[in-house]
Amino acid sequence: MGQILVMNENRMEREITRNILSEGLDSAEIILVSEEETTMKMLREREVELLIADVPKFDLRRCNMMARAKQVSPDTPILVTSVGIRADIAPHVWRLGLQDYLLKPCRPAWLLASVRALKRDASLTSDDREEQRREQYLKLLAEQMRTFCYKKCTDVAKDYLDSLHKDVHNRSIIRFQVLRFAEGVAQLGESLGAAVQAKLVCIVEQFKLRFDQQVQKYDTYLVLKKMLNVIFTVFDEDCSYQVDSEQKVLNYIDRHIKEGISLEQVAEYANMSSYYFSRIFKKITGVNFITYVTDCKIAIAQEMLEDTDMPVISIAYELSYSEANYFSKAFKRKVGMTPTEYREFYCGGQSGK
Repeated sequence: MGQILVMNENRMEREITRNILSEGLDSAEIILVSEEETTMKMLREREVELLIADVPKFDLRRCNMMARAKQVSPDTPILVTSVGIRADIAPHVWRLGLQDYLLKPCRPAWLLASVRALKRDASLTSDDREEQRREQYLKLLAEQMRTFCYKKCTDVAKDYLDSLHKDVHNRSIIRFQVLRFAEGVAQLGESLGAAVQAKLVCIVEQFKLRFDQQVQKYDTYLVLKKMLNVIFTVFDEDCSYQVDSEQKVLNYIDRHIKEGISLEQVAEYANMSSYYFSRIFKKITGVNFITYVTDCKIAIAQEMLEDTDMPVISIAYELSYSEANYFSKAFKRKVGMTPTEYREFYCGGQSGK
């Protein structure tokens, strides 16, 4: 018989969870643990049907712990309990490949319902699990679209692709799932009108024609970003969408970040003087405009170094750096190593350095 493992540093919460599960589930064997190493030992040595992990805060240590649990026992579903708000917790859960989460305090009935659902999910086929993964990310993408935050939407798309490529090694399955995800993004734009829908469907159809098994993950990501740009153009131009003015400016910058966008251009878009916009921008973001743009460009460069074999000089030009040496110095200041060193360290020395 499978066991339910409850990991929680708080003794009282562990006992409450056991009482709820014992009373609400038939023949459930509940094991309580408080430490990470004990949890990993149980996952390695026992037939754990479900892990219920309390994560007070998604800091680096706890994210690494969840990733390690998935690595030790990839077939064991993980239900996270945490304090906070959905927008902060959900991206971590889906990014780490965890199955579900509950916000504390939660009712006993909610806990039992989640546990029963995950126990059923454990018997799903791989196709079912991939469909579930895809639907979870599309749901999260829809939530972020309602906040009108372009960067969070592109982050969801990237996280989905990272998760898919990490767990699935069959290129045909990856192709099928990515195309289904792109179709799901197109469906999210149905409410924006027939013209927008036609553009999105056209992108998907063109993608289908040229998507073979050699298409790189980053190329797929660019297609999804292209679709999101179509959607966010509507949000930007249609006054019926109540997008906060500050968010509109950030969206404008993030959508044009590769184009060598200047402070003067963005100030003009915001209908402000450069001086006034500069002060407002730092108040909004906590950093000055140049720092924000540079940090965004370096983050994109890291993605390109990891997920493409594009030469460093081409990456520099793609990000509107006129000199590759200047790009390399800016990259090293931010990351602590040159682009070539970064690719060697993280990607095992790909070609095209």
